[in-house]
Amino acid sequence: NTQVSPNSSTLRVAGCSGSAGNPNNGTSCFVLNDTVLVDAGTGLLNLSVQEISHIDHVVITKTHHDHIA
Repeated sequence: NTQVSPNSSTLRVAGCSGSAGNPNNGTSCFVLNDTVLVDAGTGLLNLSVQEISHIDHVVITKTHHDHIA
């Protein structure tokens, strides 16, 4: 786990390749401070089961297919 000081945050980009996606980068998926998933596009496949088990909250920014795969 990443340790975060009270004054900082970490943001992991798990996918950001737009609506079509591509084999090297999934669609919208970000992890904030290891516990908040922002969008659940195909970039989610880049996370391990252990990483997913640390997710406590999910934020979906919009209901386009590339954000909720």
